[in-house]
Amino acid sequence: MPSISPIDFLDMAGNILERMDIRDSSSPGLLDVKINLTGVAQHGFATASGLNDYDYQNISSLSVGPKSAMQVHTVNKIPIPSEILEHFKHIKCHCMMGLFPEIGRAWLTIDSEIYIWTYEQARDVAYYDGLNHLIVSVGLAKPKPGVFINDVKYLLILTTPIEIIVLGVTFADTTKIISSPMRNMQSTTTFEEMQLMNKPIFILNSDNVAINVVQCSQNGRIFLGGRDGCLYEIDYHADSSWFGKRCKKVNHSQSMVSAMVPSFLKLFAENDPIVKIVIDDNRQLLYTLTEKGSIEAWNMGADCGSMRRFARVSQNEITQRASSILKTVDNSIFTKVKSICPLSSDDSQNLNLLAITQCGVRLFFAARPLSSSHNPNPQTQLQQTQLSQTLQMQTSTNYQNPGSPGGASPQATQDCSKPQGLYLYHVRLPPGYTPNTTINKPKQVHSAYYSEGTLLLVSTSQQDQDHLWSISSAPFLSRPYLAEATAMLNLDGIVWSLSEVRDKCESTINSVLRKAKKPKKVVLLTNQGAHIIALLKPVDILQQLLTAYNGPHNEAVKTFFQIQTECEACTTALLIACSDQYRNTDLALWAAQAFLLYGGEPYYHFQMLANTQAGTSKMNPMNPPLNITHHGIDRNSPQMFVSTPMPHGGGGGYQIPRSPQLPLSMQQSQYPLSPITGQDAGHDGLIVNDYSTVIYSAKHDGLYLYVARLLRPIWKKRCVDTNLCSTLTQADCTLILEDLFSLKVFMDAYTVNELSGFTRNTYSTQTNISNGYSHVLSSHNQLTPHDQRFVTEKAQNEEKQSLSALYQLVKHVCEVMSLWKILCEHQFQVLATQLPKEEQTTLSSCTFRDLTLTRTESCALLIAALINSYLKDNASVSIISAKLREVCPNLYRHEDAVTFKATEILLSAKSCEASEGKHEKLRTALQLCKDAAPNLPLQNICQQFSTAGFGEGVIELTATCAAKIDPEEYGIRYYNSDEPTEDTEGYTAYSARMSCYKEIRSMLETVYQNHCNANETQEFEFQRQMCDTNENSFSVQIRKLVNLAIQIKDPLLHITIYQWLMAHDMISELLALPEPSLGEFLRRNVVNNPGNLNLVDLLWKYYEKNGRHAEAAHILDNLASTESESISLDQRIEYLARAVMCMRNDSSGFSIANGILLKELEDKLEIARVQKCILDTLSSHVRTDHNTVQAIEKLNFTLYDITQLYQQFADPFDLWECKLTILNCSHHNDPLLIETVWSQIINKAVDGMGTTQERCTRLFTKIEALVKEFRESGHCFPLAFIIRELELKACQLRFPEGIVPDKLVAMNIDIDLLMEYYFRMISMNERVWANEGNEWHLVQSSIRVVTLLCGQIRSMWNRSKGRIVGKAQDIVSTCLSFCYQKPDTEQLRNALKTLQCQLQDNLL
Repeated sequence: MPSISPIDFLDMAGNILERMDIRDSSSPGLLDVKINLTGVAQHGFATASGLNDYDYQNISSLSVGPKSAMQVHTVNKIPIPSEILEHFKHIKCHCMMGLFPEIGRAWLTIDSEIYIWTYEQARDVAYYDGLNHLIVSVGLAKPKPGVFINDVKYLLILTTPIEIIVLGVTFADTTKIISSPMRNMQSTTTFEEMQLMNKPIFILNSDNVAINVVQCSQNGRIFLGGRDGCLYEIDYHADSSWFGKRCKKVNHSQSMVSAMVPSFLKLFAENDPIVKIVIDDNRQLLYTLTEKGSIEAWNMGADCGSMRRFARVSQNEITQRASSILKTVDNSIFTKVKSICPLSSDDSQNLNLLAITQCGVRLFFAARPLSSSHNPNPQTQLQQTQLSQTLQMQTSTNYQNPGSPGGASPQATQDCSKPQGLYLYHVRLPPGYTPNTTINKPKQVHSAYYSEGTLLLVSTSQQDQDHLWSISSAPFLSRPYLAEATAMLNLDGIVWSLSEVRDKCESTINSVLRKAKKPKKVVLLTNQGAHIIALLKPVDILQQLLTAYNGPHNEAVKTFFQIQTECEACTTALLIACSDQYRNTDLALWAAQAFLLYGGEPYYHFQMLANTQAGTSKMNPMNPPLNITHHGIDRNSPQMFVSTPMPHGGGGGYQIPRSPQLPLSMQQSQYPLSPITGQDAGHDGLIVNDYSTVIYSAKHDGLYLYVARLLRPIWKKRCVDTNLCSTLTQADCTLILEDLFSLKVFMDAYTVNELSGFTRNTYSTQTNISNGYSHVLSSHNQLTPHDQRFVTEKAQNEEKQSLSALYQLVKHVCEVMSLWKILCEHQFQVLATQLPKEEQTTLSSCTFRDLTLTRTESCALLIAALINSYLKDNASVSIISAKLREVCPNLYRHEDAVTFKATEILLSAKSCEASEGKHEKLRTALQLCKDAAPNLPLQNICQQFSTAGFGEGVIELTATCAAKIDPEEYGIRYYNSDEPTEDTEGYTAYSARMSCYKEIRSMLETVYQNHCNANETQEFEFQRQMCDTNENSFSVQIRKLVNLAIQIKDPLLHITIYQWLMAHDMISELLALPEPSLGEFLRRNVVNNPGNLNLVDLLWKYYEKNGRHAEAAHILDNLASTESESISLDQRIEYLARAVMCMRNDSSGFSIANGILLKELEDKLEIARVQKCILDTLSSHVRTDHNTVQAIEKLNFTLYDITQLYQQFADPFDLWECKLTILNCSHHNDPLLIETVWSQIINKAVDGMGTTQERCTRLFTKIEALVKEFRESGHCFPLAFIIRELELKACQLRFPEGIVPDKLVAMNIDIDLLMEYYFRMISMNERVWANEGNEWHLVQSSIRVVTLLCGQIRSMWNRSKGRIVGKAQDIVSTCLSFCYQKPDTEQLRNALKTLQCQLQDNLL
């Protein structure tokens, strides 16, 4: 059998339980089935019964031998108290007797005095003698809520011929506590020392109308039946109103017209006094019976003002209608209706009233026509409508709503769901009218009582003695017709009143199971006292049979199971076997044996396939299945024989019903079982297809039915009301738990294998069914014994699984109800208000079914609220925790107990002043949680640890949970294997571990947030708790916690720490960790997120910090070369510079590969700087066009090589200085190109607006910058060309004389080189100077060069002095020769001669 989870077990059992409960609770009422109301609606005729031999049977047919089963027996006889009997000596006129079943008392009036006593104990006599007139009727009412003070429990109504007195009934404080027969249940519903208030509460005038009968409803309304035939009501309120008195008498029968008739004229009218009033509180209907046998029906409405009479039927009308139904009997038996009894909805959904005549004939009335839902056939509906109209005309006078049109039909003007009249649908003759009967007929019936299929008739056979007739259908519930057992009991006197004995320990829940357990008791009040009898139920009959025959192995018990059907009989046997009263007794053992012996076995039902001419054709699966159960003929199925009641023919005669000749077992097997979709299976050619299903045994269905009836009062009941108060009291929970635990004890004692065994027995009627059908099956499919055994075992396994599910459900319900009882003991409403608003809303709409099957989390939240209430009060949770573990171990598990105990310790630790004691308590709580790990609410515990400042506890606990969840370290292997997608087991373990470590992140987040808050508010409790005096900084806290976590050798825990540090930009703390797992973590993150530059940045820093410089350099190189807008060119240069530094580090090694990498990095760095120059140049442009902007973006996006920089940027944008830099960087030796670049640079420097001085300054500033950059470059610094270009510009622009030599010397250009280059230029004697406007410009510059030389000649070395001075003399001589050739050069000649003299002096 495949394993099923507990949740699936609950779901399975819940589904079967609900189907069983729906079938049981939605079945038609007993009388609806027995008298065949469906036939009434179908055929359009009323029905009758009681003329056949099998209509009345003796229960002694169950017995074999001298012993017989009793149907009714006397429980007790209690005489009238002697002190009351003494007052009979003083009787003058009149006495009456009656019962107050509401308070368990009887009453007796003697003239104007009334005596009240408890009829079961014959004590607590109360009396009232404050009246002056004869008491004619008595009643007791429960007052309307809010009208009187709480001490007034009941109202006693006494009527005299002239007035009506209402007295208050109170009870003394010395209330006697009455214990329930069941354990742990007490009741105070029966009060001691009844007291009558001295002064009447109300006194009303009777208006000279004597009141015959007083009847009160459950909601406190008081009705009076007058001798004038009118129905009155005492309408009372809490306070008087402006328009009426506080109490008044209302005549419902008197119309406005009759009220205006003078009273003396009414004396001539014929009165028909009301002698009995009965009330149907559930349907809010009231019926009255008059002295002449007329019946009136009233709709009580919501209050006195809405009372409405809807029907009246006279005795003659009743007799005529009954005679038309039964014409073969004397119509005199239909006269003189003596009693009426309301029928509850359990008895019938359609019938409302039972009337009993003096001869014991029962007349069944309905308050409305039968619903057309019985048969949707239009023709049948037409017949039903005609029947309703006929019955309405023939049977009763129906009263229309005053607002309805007079000519409209009742069905058209009135709501079909409201009472519309009194319709006689069935007549049941009493015993004695069958052809072969030996039973006497009831005569002179004057009282009757009906309840749950049992009718009690009190008849007078002689003057001073009555007989009690018991007519009950309880022993024959499975009959498809109304079969009843009869019994007669002789009484000691004349019966004055009879009533049901109310349960003193009556619970607020209506338990069907408890009703079936306890025999109904009825008290008959005679002139000798109280005679209490018990109306035995099937459980009592089975008990008698088991006791009489010392066990279940006899034909009588077997017959009992046949009569009641196996399923119902199994439920009855369970009532005895699970009863606390008979526990560990032979009777309980015998009942269990009968349950197992006659409970049948499961089997598979196969739908036969019909043969056609073409072959075998399958049944259409869309055909609806017959609604027939496996343990008997369905009540809605067509009957195989004609059973009473029978519709009478059109001529008024009866068709003679045929008695059933077949035994019951054969009747049950007349019909094939319905096809129910089952499971597909096969075995050696045997096909268990869609037309086959397992038919569970009666034991199985009996258990489910037992549980369904047990839980029915609460199953669909709301858990709480609108105020979040529990709808169940503690006493209600106790009652339910008693039955549940009793059933659990039974199921514990008898295992599933015993409840669903393989062995069949000869007593099981179901065996006949299954065996007979197996014969049919074998004739068609030729099943081998092997196949039959396989099918049997499969059916057994199905039933075992279902019973196991039921057992789990019973245990779970026991736990839920035990928990609910504990919650009720602890102020449930207070606990419920502590739940979240969403959960309060959920709980408000939740039923106990939902709570049991689908809302287990609500139970957990309620438990948490309960424990928290203890913790808030600083109370120990040990006792309540132990109690919860005892009663609901699956709802409150061991880990829950540990959690709350740890919470208690943590709360005490917070209030602990001593640090050592506090730390010890925290460690104790941590150890408790570690022992219970991983099955505990980790999030809740970790939050409490964080609040208590115990961060290390969070780390240790989560690590312990992770290790216990994944002891084989599948999650770590999954991570170390680069997380393969096919490893689902590893992924599951990995996810579970990471789920645990989320709490560490939450704890660190709490520390971080608290630190942020502490910066704003210095008073911060968490900071004081988590920081020592020497470690009061945030970084120290984090470092301490991080180091503690890193010490645990779990890379997944390390990942959690790394992620949190990265998320909070704690890079220094992260890089300070020496763990190798950090590098692997960063590497994986970089691989998985290549675009995340922050991760890449962290990785090279990690490598650099840990001495892995070559790897760091590679990463930096890649970073610098990454095409990304998020990396600026400056960052790229920095990356390259750091890469170069890493490679120059000694620890990087001296391999050839490293040397090559270093050279490449240095070259990249140089080129990157050239690119930076180009970028700066473009960025400095005042006006930037679109192309320039694009170029800037490109330069920042990636690195370019030297050729790309020249071709794509320097050349297109005429960046001459950048070109010069590129030429220098690339070592490109092209003198012409270089001179061209220098020329462009010089021209560009002097171009533009400005004075001569400004241009001069701009030019030499630029030249000075270039000299500094390219002086050492060699080929890119053509000094001769530069000097000549500068002199030309100085000549052209009329710069100050000799400025070029001055500036060049200031730039630290070698004077020797200047002398050489100026000598060359002066020697060439070019015409260019004259063309530029100053042919002596070069001479002047040369004079300035020589002058500058004379100023520096003393600082020169002696070795080079002669050579330099000689070169200067050559320049002077050359210049003098030019001057001698031109006129007007005297000044220049003098200057040159002076220089000659100075040079000559320096040589000496």
